Amino acid sequence: MTLVILILVWAAGLWLAHGAWSLGLLGCHTPFAYLGAATGGLILFTSVLAVRRPTLRVPSALILLLLLGMLRYHLHPFTPCLTPGDLAFYNGTPTEPTWATITGTIVRPPEDRDTWVRIRLHAQSLTLQTEEITQPVTGDALFNTDRFPELQYGDRIKVQGRLEAPPVFKGFDYRAYLARQGIHTLIQRPKVSITTHGQGHPFWQILYNIRTNAQTAIGQLIPEPEAALLSGILLGVETGIDRELYDQFNLTGVSHIIVISGSNITIIAGVMTALFGRLLGKRRAFYPVIAGIVLYTLLVGADSSVTRAAIMGGLYAWATYLGRQSTAFVSLFVAGFVMTLINPLALWDVGFQLSFMATLSLMLFTPGMTAWFEGSFDRLFFGIERRFARRGVAASPCRRIAPSPLPRAPESHPLRVALLGFLSDALIVTLAAQILTLPLVAYYFGRVSLVSPLANLLVLPVQPPIMIWGGLAVIVGLISDLLTSDPLTSVSLILWPLARFLILIPWLALHWTVLVVKALAPLPMAALNVDLSPAILLGFYGLVAAAALSTTPSLPLLGSRLQRVRQGLASSTSTTMAAALLFAICFLFIASSRSLPDGRLHVHFLDVERGEAILIETPDGQQVLIDGGYSPTKLLSALGEHMPFHDRQIELVVLTHPGDERIGGLVGLPERYRIKQVLQTPFPYPSTNYENWLRTLQEQHVPVAHAEAGVRIHLGHGATLDVLHPGQEPAFKKDGGVDLKPNSLVLRLSYGVTSFLLTGDVSKEVQEWLVESGQRIESTVVKLPDDGRQAAFCEEFLMATGPQHAVVFTQRQDRFRDLSAVVEEAWVALVGPENYHRTDLAGTVSFASDGQVLTQLLK
Repeated sequence: MTLVILILVWAAGLWLAHGAWSLGLLGCHTPFAYLGAATGGLILFTSVLAVRRPTLRVPSALILLLLLGMLRYHLHPFTPCLTPGDLAFYNGTPTEPTWATITGTIVRPPEDRDTWVRIRLHAQSLTLQTEEITQPVTGDALFNTDRFPELQYGDRIKVQGRLEAPPVFKGFDYRAYLARQGIHTLIQRPKVSITTHGQGHPFWQILYNIRTNAQTAIGQLIPEPEAALLSGILLGVETGIDRELYDQFNLTGVSHIIVISGSNITIIAGVMTALFGRLLGKRRAFYPVIAGIVLYTLLVGADSSVTRAAIMGGLYAWATYLGRQSTAFVSLFVAGFVMTLINPLALWDVGFQLSFMATLSLMLFTPGMTAWFEGSFDRLFFGIERRFARRGVAASPCRRIAPSPLPRAPESHPLRVALLGFLSDALIVTLAAQILTLPLVAYYFGRVSLVSPLANLLVLPVQPPIMIWGGLAVIVGLISDLLTSDPLTSVSLILWPLARFLILIPWLALHWTVLVVKALAPLPMAALNVDLSPAILLGFYGLVAAAALSTTPSLPLLGSRLQRVRQGLASSTSTTMAAALLFAICFLFIASSRSLPDGRLHVHFLDVERGEAILIETPDGQQVLIDGGYSPTKLLSALGEHMPFHDRQIELVVLTHPGDERIGGLVGLPERYRIKQVLQTPFPYPSTNYENWLRTLQEQHVPVAHAEAGVRIHLGHGATLDVLHPGQEPAFKKDGGVDLKPNSLVLRLSYGVTSFLLTGDVSKEVQEWLVESGQRIESTVVKLPDDGRQAAFCEEFLMATGPQHAVVFTQRQDRFRDLSAVVEEAWVALVGPENYHRTDLAGTVSFASDGQVLTQLLK
């Protein structure tokens, strides 16, 4: 306990120094020599005192740790002491902006944020716009830029932009958040140019390439949203998770499963210990296990929770190697000390606080709660069983019949072992971890999940297979990727199919997790908004500390005894494994049967929030995708929801025009799915996304066909797709450039007597031409042209189509009022309110047709 107290005093020194810095008592004006001299003098005094008066060693050490903590914060405060050699020295203000050109190197892999990327730049030189002198500087800056041209780790770039300090928002100190990461400058309105490649360290380059390839393999193995969740669980990459789904995970209190945590490190250490222990022996396995923990920690980003778990895992492995007992309680505080020694600002990191408190809460409360649950279970169930058994004995006093045997001891009863094992791994652990973390969550986020215990009870038992089998499948996929350039076409005959087979187990677990979260998040009172003051927060932890110090082993929740090691499941093992296998087979069968072709034509107007995307499933199970919307994340999530999880191929992609709200979501599609053919307008268009789209298709040898009026595509089983527009001659703007929307494709999908008219973004003039051309445009379902804008409304076209249903893609929070009220009223009057569908209100709108009857599919 002495070591724990010393570490707490160290943390108090950091906290006091931060408070003194905030009040102005310490700062850049405080000479470092004063604190250094005071600390050095105290060290000398303590050394002399320790020899003469041993009883004063601990008090002297406490004072020393307090001063050392203050000194460490002084060396690395939230607001650094800037000099002309620091990049942040030149930060401007909104009233006095600083425009400059910065040259530096990208020191982290770019964070893909759907339609843009976030870059961390380590500056090396700076040239102010008002001066022509280039001067050396140091410091990291953060900026957002377009996805193209693609930037990579190690690229040396030149950025022109406006330098600013990170802002402080109401309720969130973004400046302090970035300061903990060593970033004190933002670059606004950046203009980026690449000077050289490959300037990063070879070790980090290899490590980041492994993570990128692993993320690509995950995307090729399973669809969204499971792929993004697996990337978060295995690799710590959370940027690909759909924002709405991530909010649902937060709402249900299970967001902790999609971030790297101590459980990941525990599994990694356990697997490597078992593997290298068999190959090298227990003592020789120490070094490979430590190396594996370190490499995995660096691979996933080494954030606070992972670093804390890695240090604890390393200490445990070291204690095992030396043959000494490792106390988890002490290891936790040592891990916290090491982290704050490296970066003292980690003490104010919310992730560090939550991770530390969750681990501490598990240590304090899990043993007592487990004992309380076991006692309650025995009293409830086995008390009833014993009472019935005793009644059987008393009911036959005159008969010499052997009484019914008393039930087996509770400790060995299969039902008890199985049920308590399940509760311990899910409910008890969840409740124990939340005792100390719940106040922090309420304080920082202002919300407490009421369905969190139920959600964790349902999803936690399936998380270990995700980590183990998902990691194994990704490793096999990476090896397969090394042996072939295109894992979706010319892969080795064994490895890639093996990876696809291994991924079934984690996909089932991830799919189940998503279903549970989506089912519980919409429940009334799923979360409760709270406003917790700092005084209440500190008071709560003070009471917990007092109770923990005064507790006795007899209390039900706080026990000082170590948690007992569980015995093997004995006779219940085979039953549990059989039940789990049966559940997995049934769940896989149900999930697969939902996606099997049913002989009908399915058309899904996908809710991608911005832009348009339409997925067509032919009667024999082939997929045709028309446009991709603006967001790659939204498109991949929608495809994962409607396509079979095992189907990684799209037979035809149609691009109605190369605008950003049609092609933006398609840019990353070839990395996830094999595209057999592309159909698009024959007219070129100057667009960065369009040029990268064409280049990607060329690299992957995807054939591209040009569409014009009169082309008919047979989709099988009598389903056809006809191109009604454009013709051979494009429409031009006044400046001579190709006009985007008038050259948009107009398609008519037919199956039996049902049909869908897909109008793209054609103008009013094109609609009038379609009416006059005599082409067959009457259809059962019509997609409104140009998102229902007034400028593209043609009443003659509306009457000529004569639909039963009308669908319009409408952006949520339509700030620019793209959807005209006049247009909406006209279509509602034609089809009726119940047959008029807006994607911003109804979400994805789906239809199915057997060639005779059209059915709207409800969610």
